[in-house]
Amino acid sequence: MALLNEDISIFNHTLNIDLFKRNDTLWKGILENVCEHFLRFFFKEADSLFSMEKGFQFLDKELDQLFPAEDIAAPKFVDKLIKVVAKSGKEEWILIHVEVQGYKDDDFGKRMFTYFYRILDKYNKPVTAIAIFTDNDRKFHPAFYQYEYLGTKATFNFKTYKILDQEEEVLSEDENPFSIVVLTVLLALKKKKITDEKLYDLKYSLAKNLLTKKN
Repeated sequence: MALLNEDISIFNHTLNIDLFKRNDTLWKGILENVCEHFLRFFFKEADSLFSMEKGFQFLDKELDQLFPAEDIAAPKFVDKLIKVVAKSGKEEWILIHVEVQGYKDDDFGKRMFTYFYRILDKYNKPVTAIAIFTDNDRKFHPAFYQYEYLGTKATFNFKTYKILDQEEEVLSEDENPFSIVVLTVLLALKKKKITDEKLYDLKYSLAKNLLTKKN
């Protein structure tokens, strides 16, 4: 129950902040406190892929060592490196690189590729990458990076999720608590005022869904 209360507290704080989509502290708190829901939201087969009961490890210090602040030209938003145990019966683990992007960056694909190969080189473990776009530019949606020079070519594709392209009704009906986070950001991007009644409904849905998942 303590974890449930912490989850709800994090989301309640989130739902009361208009600039949530630009708040890296809140995003990091969300990703860490409800990582299980986050994984199920983006990987529908999560329960057959990951050993949720073994928990997660957030490699923030390791990520900072791989990418010192002076090496990053663009303004940094939110990035997380999550270590999860695979449900394959083998002693192995999977690294999930999550990048939350709230501004247009012409070099974003290259940055994702740089993160990928440095993480792969460092750990030599399976890596998947997710980019969540929280900006309000519909035309900005990079999903790959391509390099080509004198016959040498490399193409890197990564998983993406553009919040602005989502549908309010679909998110409202989704039983995964993480969908409420996405819905809140979507409403903020559309500059829709969240009434007290709507805010109550969102919090009620969150609490109900969290209770269902915990039981």
